[in-house]
Amino acid sequence: MIGNTEKIYPLWGNLGLLVLRLFVAYIVIQAGYGKLSIKGLGVFSAYLATLGVPFPLISAYLAVLTEFFAPMFYVIGFGTRLASIPLVVTFAVATFVAKGADVMALNYSKFGMPLGILISCLVILIYGAGSFSVGGSADQEE
Repeated sequence: MIGNTEKIYPLWGNLGLLVLRLFVAYIVIQAGYGKLSIKGLGVFSAYLATLGVPFPLISAYLAVLTEFFAPMFYVIGFGTRLASIPLVVTFAVATFVAKGADVMALNYSKFGMPLGILISCLVILIYGAGSFSVGGSADQEE
């Protein structure tokens, strides 16, 4: 059954989900904070406009808010599946739109990080937070 790590890996699967959640949160919160404070939304919005992303200022706000606030749910382990949805969308755009030329050229060093975060968010979306979380294994079926 997809999403039930309790029966497959009682301890190590749940510990792996905890490490994955904290790793993703650490990287993504830093990226969101950097765009929010250091570079500013104007620079990020202009970059999105050069990529042809529709409504670049609104898209910049949505991406930065997603990168800054959604990983906080990963840290506490509450609502992780719901928080994964905007993160998957954001990192799909980051991988296949912003780094699309590198994906087509198979230049892994350029698109490896957003692809890794995208895959990690998909794993958390499928399996949930695991037992080491505020919600525990409440979202897992018996």
